[in-house]
Formats: sequence, structure tokens, C-alpha cells
Amino acid sequence: MNVKNIENRVIGCIKTNRLITSGDKVLVAVSGGPDSIFLFNLLNRYKKELSIELFCCHINHNLRGEVSKKEETFVRNVSKSMGIQFVSRSIDVLSYSKEMHLSIEDAARKMRLKVLKNIADEINVQKIALGHTSDDSIETFFLNLFRGAGRKGLSGIKLQREIFIRPLLCISKKEITVFLKENNIDYRIDVTNWNRDYRRNFIRREIVPLIEEKINSNLKANILQLISVINNEEELLSKVTDEVIENICKKTEDGILVERDGFRTLKPALQRRVVMKCFEKIAGKNKSLKFKEIEALRNTISGTSSGLYFSYHKSEFFIGADTVLVRRSETVIEKAEKCDVVKLNIPGDVQFKECCSIITSVLKNINGNINDKKCVYFNLSEIHPPLVVRTRRNGDKFSPFGMNKKKKIKDFFIDEKVPFWERDKIPLVVDTKDILWIVGLRRSDLAKVGDKTERVLKIEERQIG
Repeated sequence: MNVKNIENRVIGCIKTNRLITSGDKVLVAVSGGPDSIFLFNLLNRYKKELSIELFCCHINHNLRGEVSKKEETFVRNVSKSMGIQFVSRSIDVLSYSKEMHLSIEDAARKMRLKVLKNIADEINVQKIALGHTSDDSIETFFLNLFRGAGRKGLSGIKLQREIFIRPLLCISKKEITVFLKENNIDYRIDVTNWNRDYRRNFIRREIVPLIEEKINSNLKANILQLISVINNEEELLSKVTDEVIENICKKTEDGILVERDGFRTLKPALQRRVVMKCFEKIAGKNKSLKFKEIEALRNTISGTSSGLYFSYHKSEFFIGADTVLVRRSETVIEKAEKCDVVKLNIPGDVQFKECCSIITSVLKNINGNINDKKCVYFNLSEIHPPLVVRTRRNGDKFSPFGMNKKKKIKDFFIDEKVPFWERDKIPLVVDTKDILWIVGLRRSDLAKVGDKTERVLKIEERQIG
């Protein structure tokens, strides 16, 4: 095995994928194990060629008592021998795992990444280098396979995500061990890596060797090849999904509107991706939906039912008759806001909920288009002031123009196909007896202007902004 070739492949991976930019400050997470020690040594050796400034960070997980302290001392001494600034942090993984109901592995990973980000902010570094290898990517593939992940979950570990980079994904742990031995570079062995109670260790020590022995000795190479193919196809499918979203989705102040007719024309595979993409835009890429949740949303959106509501990870899906609104939970209108009441003088104007102005004036005759939905006219002598502007209340009824009987506001909204998430925002102009106008939609049949009308009340809506 050519150890120089191992070096060249890693440096080539960094340059080809632009993991590091000239002038970057790079924080290297060093546990003391062979992978992180190899990465630290390599980046230190090539720091002038890459034009980077290095920092070393060790995180003590406090899981192995004195051994953990000795590892921290070892990494500190390695960093000192290289003349690299050293930073260390101590975290209580055990308590966090109990508090958050996580496995030790998951708790350690979450805490570690969070602490590394905090340190990066403190010392203003542009990249955080992690020592994951191709073996780690294979283990991640199996972990995600066993939990039922889709294509995205089977694409292995990413070379870069946010400021985290993983330059060693192009080489194996075996190659690293050979390199360290050939160059007489010391490192520490974490004995918990042999504990088969941990999921990754079980895959590494039991599953992979068994498959290699019983089924396919080229398992690792084949899995890495599959990961590469999945990544290429995932990139293509992601572009196709973006194009679909451009056609059937619209970004609004509230969130994302999805046209149901357009959604129904898609194949199930693309429907799932649209659901996931919309969810990620609202909840964030670090959140995910389970398959059954995706299917529940996909089947509902492509079906005919409406008025349904789904909530996952502070994101909400409101299923309307023609569209679906996806938005963050924090944007939901509180019930207390529904019945806001604003007095409307005659003549006068008010601003309602920072969305529109309602303006009244008194005229002798109608001076505009009576079909304009932004403007309505009434016989002032048949109005019962004072007027108020408010949103709907339970049991509200009004007499739609052209009808002799009253109708529930709720039924009117349903007939007009007003999405239910919009209904509590629509202003109503009300006198002391009746609802006069559902603003922008329909005036009531009351107080119609006729030949004998002496004073005309004009009410108009003007959008703000």
C-alpha cells in the first residue's frame, strides 16, 4: 500500500471538492483516535500549501473516567508539539442522553456538533474538519437502511454540511492505520469501539464481517459504489423536484401554498419529494418525517378531503379545497386575535391587522364601479351605526347580496372555497345589527342604494404595502 498515495487522495479530495478555501481558519476535532490524529497531522503538514490556519479541539465526553482525561492530555500534547492552538470542552453526555431520551451515541453526536459550532463562533473559524472515513459512511448506510430510510438516507455521509467538512471519506480506516504505522505516528484506541452494544460497533464488528465472509468479500467497495450512484441520482432528482415545486408551489407571507391539482398529476415518488422539500423549507433540513407521515400527507393532498390539519416538528399542513398551506406553528393566528374589534367612524378610516385600511365616506351618488369587490355602497339611512371592523365569530350569519335569507359565514366561506387558514384573517364590516360586508368577497343584501337614496355610504378596502 502506497502511503504517499493516501495523502494525495485526501488532499486531492479537499481541492477537487473545494472543502477548504485559501485563508480559511480550520478547527480540527481531535479525539485522539487514529482517524482524527491522521487528519490533524495531514492538515498540519499541508497547511502552507492550502494556506490555512489550524486550531485543535478536543471534547471530553466524560464516559470513561481517568481514560478520558488521559486522552485529553494526549491530544493537548500533540497540539502543543505542532505549535497549534488547543481548545478543549467537557460535556455530560450521560445526563443529556437521559434528559432527551437518546442513545449514548446520538446524545454524544448532538452535543459534540453543538459544542464545535459554539467554539467555531468564538474563535471565528470558517471550517470544522471531522475524521469520518469511508467505513463510517458504510456504517451510516446500514444504520439508515435498517431504520427504513429513503434514497436520501442511503446516500452516506456528506463531504460537507454547513461548516463541517469530512476530507477522509475517500479513504478507509485500514489505510489510515497503515499510514500511521509507516510514519510512526502515535494515537489512542477507544476501547468502547469494541462494545457491541453500540449500534455502529455492532455493524462494524458483526454485520459487515459476516456479510463479507458469507456473501460478498467486496461488500465495502460495492456499498461505496452504490452510495456514489445514489448521490448522483439524488442530485438529479433534487433538481427535478425544484422544477416541480416552482410550478405547483407559491411562497407567501404565511408559508408555502401547494396547488392540489398540480400535485395530483405527479407520480408518487415526486409527491413524496415535494412533501419532504416543503417540510424541510419550513422545519429545517435537520428535521425529518417518517415514511408513514409522508404517506399520510401525500395520500391526503392527492385525495379529495379538505379542512384537515397535520402538525410535525413545529410545521403545519392545512389541507384546503384547492391548495395546501405549509407553515411554521408560530405563525398560527391565536384565538385571542380572532375577535379584534376596531371602531370605524363615518366618515373615517382604520387600519386593520396591518393588512388593509377600511375607509368610509358619505356621497350623494354612487361614484364608482358597483362590481368592484374592493368597494361597496349602502343607503346610509338604513345603516345602524356605530360601525366596527372585526373578524368572524362562532355562529356569525349574514344575508349575501341577492339572497333573501341569512347564511352562516362558515358556509359562505366553504362555498367560496376560501382556505380555512385564511378565514380568521378576513375583516367584516358590522353595524349594531348586521354584518354589512365580508371585505373583498360579498356585501350583504341590506341597505341597498335606490332612486330615493339621499346619502350613500361608501366603504372601500385598500391594501397596505
